[in-house]
Amino acid sequence: MFENKSALSLDTSSWAKESLEKTEVLTTSLNTSTTNRSSAVTVKDNESFFPEIPTDSLPTLPSIGSSNPNPNPYLTSAAIVPDFNGDGKTDKMWVNVQTGEILVRLMNGTQIIEQASLGQYYLNTWSYKTADFNSDNKTDFLLRNEQTGENVVVLMDGIKVATYLTLDRVDPGWTANISDFNGDRKTDIFWHNGQTGQNAIWQMDSTTVTSATVLETTDVALTATIVDFDGNGNSDIFWRNNTTGENTAWFMDSSEATKYDLQSQDLSWTTTLGDFNGDYKTDILWRNTASGENKIWTMNGVFVTEDTINTLSSDWNAKIGDFNSDGKTDIFWHNVTSGENTAWLMDGTNVSSEAFLPSNSAGLTASLGDFTGDGKTDVYWRDQETSADKIWNMDGTLATENLISDADKLTPEWYTA
Repeated sequence: MFENKSALSLDTSSWAKESLEKTEVLTTSLNTSTTNRSSAVTVKDNESFFPEIPTDSLPTLPSIGSSNPNPNPYLTSAAIVPDFNGDGKTDKMWVNVQTGEILVRLMNGTQIIEQASLGQYYLNTWSYKTADFNSDNKTDFLLRNEQTGENVVVLMDGIKVATYLTLDRVDPGWTANISDFNGDRKTDIFWHNGQTGQNAIWQMDSTTVTSATVLETTDVALTATIVDFDGNGNSDIFWRNNTTGENTAWFMDSSEATKYDLQSQDLSWTTTLGDFNGDYKTDILWRNTASGENKIWTMNGVFVTEDTINTLSSDWNAKIGDFNSDGKTDIFWHNVTSGENTAWLMDGTNVSSEAFLPSNSAGLTASLGDFTGDGKTDVYWRDQETSADKIWNMDGTLATENLISDADKLTPEWYTA
C-alpha cells in the first residue's frame, strides 16, 4: 500500500528551500517583532469592554452538505467527528489493540448500516489523524509512520477507500495536526517539531500539497493547538508554554501570522476547546486539575472575556457536546470515581440548565457524537470488560438508553478510536 520514498527532513532537505521560493515567504512578517506582537485584552466577570457586535456581522459558514441540522462545526465537521458517508450521523471507528486491525462502522443510532476492516497496522509504528482533505463532508485519514516519517492521505467513501496517495516523508521528530489555514474547508497539515521548535504548513487540495511554507521557530516548551479565535474560517494557532504557563495566539491569514500575548495560566490549568456562545469562534474551558475550579474564555479575536463557572472536584472529567441543538457547546461531566454523570446546557458562560443523569460504572468510557442525525449530541458508553455497550440518545437534559445488540458487540481487545 505504501510507496517507498527517500526520507525527507524539513530542516535539511531541498524541500524547505524550494517551498520558501515557491510560496515567497516574507520572513520579516513571520519573525517576532514589536510591530506584530501585542497583548490581548482580558475582561473579567461579565464586564462590558467592547461594543455589541450586530448579529448580521457574524460569519456565516458555507453549507457543508450534511443532513445534520446542528450548525456547530466543532461537533459536525467530518474532519473532527467520524462521518464516513456524509449523512450527518456519527460513525464509529474501532482499533484492535492485539492485531492492529481498524474497523469502520457506519451508524444509524445503535444500528450498524455497514462495516468493513481497513486492514492491520503496527500500532506502535503508525498513527492516524481524521481529516476531510477534499471537502466532501466524509471523514478521511492522514496516516503517519512515526519511525520512518512516511505519510499517506487516505480518502474515504463510506466504508471504502476511494483513493490514497503517499506524500513526502517528514522526519519522525515532527508531529502533524489537521487545520484549514485558507478557509477552503479542505484539511491542511500543520507540522511542529517538538525537538527543535520548527514549524511548517502544508496547504492541501485533496491528496496534493499545493504549497509548503516554513514558519517561525518557537520555543521547544510551547505546545500548539489548532483553533479559530476570530471565526473567519481560517485556522489560528494557540500556543501554551508547558514550563511557564504563558499563552500566545497566532492569528493566521493563510501562512502569515499575527501574534498576540494572552494572559498566563499556571500549569494546574488544562484546556478544552468549544464554542459556548455559538458565534463560530473557538472558546476555551479552563479546568484546574488541583482545585476543581472552572472558567471559560469567550474569544472575540484578540479580546478575551473570562467568566468563572461552578467548581467540581478533580475526579470529574469534561467533554463537549450540544445536547439541545442550539449550536452552543454544552459540557458533559463524568465522575471517574463514582460513575456519576451530569450535563450543563450552556448559553455562553451561563449554565442555563443542569441535568443529573443516571450513574453507571466508573470504569465505563464515554465518547460523544450525534448518532441519529437530529443535531443533538448523544453519549456512547463502552464497557471494556463485558462489551455491554449502550448509547444515551440525548434530548436536552433527558437521556434515553438504547443497548448495542449482542450480535454487534465487540470483544474487549477492541477500543473505540
